[in-house]
Amino acid sequence: MASGTADLRLRTQHIVSSATNAIVPKKTPTDLDGLVDKIIADQSLVPGDRLPSIRELATQFGMKSGAVRDALLDAQGKGIVKVLPRSGTFVAQAAGDLSGDLAPGMHIGARLEELLAARDQNLFHLLDVRETLEREAIGLAAGKRELQDLFPLRQILEEMASIPASERDARYTQLDIEFHLEIARLSGNTVLMAMLRALLEELAPYLLEISWSAERHAQTDASHARLYSVLVAGDVEVATSEIRNHLQVAYNTLLDQVREPPEMSGSDGA
Repeated sequence: MASGTADLRLRTQHIVSSATNAIVPKKTPTDLDGLVDKIIADQSLVPGDRLPSIRELATQFGMKSGAVRDALLDAQGKGIVKVLPRSGTFVAQAAGDLSGDLAPGMHIGARLEELLAARDQNLFHLLDVRETLEREAIGLAAGKRELQDLFPLRQILEEMASIPASERDARYTQLDIEFHLEIARLSGNTVLMAMLRALLEELAPYLLEISWSAERHAQTDASHARLYSVLVAGDVEVATSEIRNHLQVAYNTLLDQVREPPEMSGSDGA
């Protein structure tokens, strides 16, 4: 089953690379000098965190995309960020500190992506590891979150809720992945987030192919809302239990698809 997903994986790599960041307050710098430092400082980004996309930054600062790209490349030359094709721009070190390097979590995540892509993986092994990572992530997030930190997560949830069940396609799957990566970011563990990002990139083609019934859409929506609520409450025990129940929905859906034989195009037997 995994061997037939190579093309889908290439088309969906961008899904994982668009994990949501906190919104930068509206500014209009007169030049490019210090732009990247401003972004990192305003968002309190740490090594390994992803910056918003070039298009988002261009809109935010009222600048042309080419100018933002130049600023990012200049910052990369100074060792402040690392620009990875098809993945995004990551903080290499704290703004103003040129002595650091990329966060260890980012290196681990990149290495894990290589290992996962090197051979076909057992889908259910990937799902088992995902549950392990996400239970740890939401437990950490629930224990240390500040209410103001949950604003980006709420924005993702609102956008997901605005998409009708009949129109849930790649955009909804992208938002779903962003939701889970934002919880991992709230954990404060960059290694854990990098590992989960790599794993979700491997799982994205399967998630896109899931056939959702109206009942399972409703279950998933309610579960996302409960996940947000337990983070607001800061209840670690309930959060880890809820994420397990939430992931079980996707697990069971994929398992149901495995149980069903594929439709045969021919009507005559061999």
